Amino acid sequence: MNKKLSKNRLREAFSEIEEATGGGGFTVIDAENILDLSKRSVSLILSELVEEGLIVRTGRGTYAFFEKPTPLVSLETLPEGSKKIYLALEARGIQFALSCLDILADYTHLILRRFPHFCWVQTGSEDWAMEVIEESGFVPLRDPNHDQLNIALDLTPANELTVIRKTTIFYAVDNGLASVERALVDLYYEVTRERYPLDAAELMRVYYNALTAVSLQYPKMLRYAGLRRFRSEVEWVLWKFKDRIDIPATYIKKPQFTNKFIRRLPSLDEALR
Repeated sequence: MNKKLSKNRLREAFSEIEEATGGGGFTVIDAENILDLSKRSVSLILSELVEEGLIVRTGRGTYAFFEKPTPLVSLETLPEGSKKIYLALEARGIQFALSCLDILADYTHLILRRFPHFCWVQTGSEDWAMEVIEESGFVPLRDPNHDQLNIALDLTPANELTVIRKTTIFYAVDNGLASVERALVDLYYEVTRERYPLDAAELMRVYYNALTAVSLQYPKMLRYAGLRRFRSEVEWVLWKFKDRIDIPATYIKKPQFTNKFIRRLPSLDEALR
């Protein structure tokens, strides 16, 4: 019994308890009845769930789920400019995914609410998407590099620009909207590769604000980062937050190597100054 449970078994137990209790408070006896296991097995499960950050101990023999809400991403939550782009692309049947600050605007400082829009489109439909976006009153930029984006920002108000990048990966996208998890990964890549006008300190603040405000699905976040082949970098970012945010231990194991992009990131203390 000293051996830790597999992640799958732990998640199964978590799901069973959550479903039976409706995500509310529960006792050790409740857990024993729900899981139909011995007291020793249930004790081990609850201890590991606490260690993983999935539940909290509220008293002697009593537990509760974290109260952070699930992130809500919908047409109604989009900034007005993002909403206009969304409706134009949807009406023309283009497969797309709004991401970056279109999804994460609420986690930035108020002074940053004016920003270039960011949109993934299905590979092969870039020209069509550019036409639709231009017809909607925005300035489309197809796969711009750092210099091209800076020039465009000098000539055009930021909130009129729309960065278009092509993809065949639409994982963690629902009805044309990236999940918060995917948007965080996209924003990390765009900022660290200097392809989006946001500094590294603000990137860290966006992560901090999102991670403390809502209950994220870290497996989804890391899987998408893996599909884009920089999972270890996102693992590093989560590891940087380990002393300030309750992130399940499974997802904050220190990676074995770093690179220039991670080394350029400020610490959380530096970012929050």
